[in-house]
Amino acid sequence: MQNSKNQEIFLIINLSYFGDVLLTNTLCQNIKLNYPDSKVVLLTDKPFYEAAKYQYCVDEAIYFDKKGENKGLLGLLKFVIGCKYKNKIYASFIMYDNERGILISTLLNSRKRISGPNKIFKWLLTDIHWERKNELVHMQDINGDFIRTLTGKNGEILPIKYQPNQENDELIEKIKKQFSEKEIIGLCTVSKQKEKDMPVDTAINLINQLTSQDKTVFLFGAGTECRNYADELKRKGCLNFVDLIDQTTIYQMANIMQLCKVVISIDTGTMHLSYATGVPTVCIFYKTEMIEKWAPRKSLYPHTIIIDKNYTAENICNKTIELINK
Repeated sequence: MQNSKNQEIFLIINLSYFGDVLLTNTLCQNIKLNYPDSKVVLLTDKPFYEAAKYQYCVDEAIYFDKKGENKGLLGLLKFVIGCKYKNKIYASFIMYDNERGILISTLLNSRKRISGPNKIFKWLLTDIHWERKNELVHMQDINGDFIRTLTGKNGEILPIKYQPNQENDELIEKIKKQFSEKEIIGLCTVSKQKEKDMPVDTAINLINQLTSQDKTVFLFGAGTECRNYADELKRKGCLNFVDLIDQTTIYQMANIMQLCKVVISIDTGTMHLSYATGVPTVCIFYKTEMIEKWAPRKSLYPHTIIIDKNYTAENICNKTIELINK
């Protein structure tokens, strides 16, 4: 364990998507286990800043605006020039071997730059090359094992944790007041891959079954595809849900999830957020080949149920009630 008067700064660079950022939390925890006096800084793409900010063991979240002010080489240089951690970083972990992340860590003059050794660019600009162990399959375990490059010890297998604070928020307070007497079920049906999405007719039947049992359904999501999906539900006469599409930030959604008895989600970032906050979660995997790498394990998340077959609305509803009764 580290025992230094000078606080070491660790920068984790993850410029990927929502769920990927959340699954980085195992590395954050492993850093704190081995360097308890360190400062852990998590750098993400701007849309997922809040996914980083409230993670357990993250001391500070910062963002890189890939599609805005930090777009292109000039934007990257602008970020580096304005970054307060330049020349102060003990070690940078570049997740998913991202070339942009490797360049950022190099220009920030990190003392140690750690990534996987795939392409020549990465070999030239990183000084510690992490080799993945064959026995590690789940992405959160793979992320946590990056610590081995510094300690020589295997990373601890730990559950990811997201801890939204309870600061007053107008939307959250409004929902708390309006639905305080209701039994709420969260629902997320859309991902970035069409084949992972819940069929619209299944969602309609599921919403109808849940509401027939005096449950109130909140529909979570963001973006054009989610909006089109919600509109399709309404066009087909399904109106008995609370439409929260594009109505919340990640922080707000996590707090609203705390009001839910259960969240039902297909395989996407919302699913990871739900079980990471400790909310009982029904995880639906239409692409079963994704389970081994991305699904929550029962040993770490006993408050989850995975559906990998029998995708009927009746089965999903039954599994939801099963979690409620637990």
